[in-house]
Amino acid sequence: MNQERGVLIVSCRPENRKTLLRVFDGLSINSYVTPTIREAIEVLASRSISMIFCEERLPDGPYSDLLTGVRASWSEAQFVVMLCTGEWEEYLQAMRLGAQEVLRCPLLPTDIDLVLIQAMKRNQKRNELTKEWEPITWAH
Repeated sequence: MNQERGVLIVSCRPENRKTLLRVFDGLSINSYVTPTIREAIEVLASRSISMIFCEERLPDGPYSDLLTGVRASWSEAQFVVMLCTGEWEEYLQAMRLGAQEVLRCPLLPTDIDLVLIQAMKRNQKRNELTKEWEPITWAH
């Protein structure tokens, strides 16, 4: 992950926040934590965020409200949904809505590590594709 970019944790459950922050501790990741969608949007508007970990239900709405806004305005941010219900249909719905990953609660550090590795691979691939499409400059 790029040092200049951050990870946003949108969670009202202390156990999820603690687990994520423990995994991020020691990594070159700026972490921001909010308990609501409204506060998450404020962070997104003022910080450079590359990844969002969001619980399925928050005090001010479902994760899908935030995911829709992220896809419209912050399309480069990767979105991870944390499901506490763990139902297959909810997993499929999150993927259909545009989440890159879905984690089941309780969160396990190894699962979070895998999500971070996948995110780095996606970023690397995106950077490679971007380089391939750089405009050609002609020497005169």
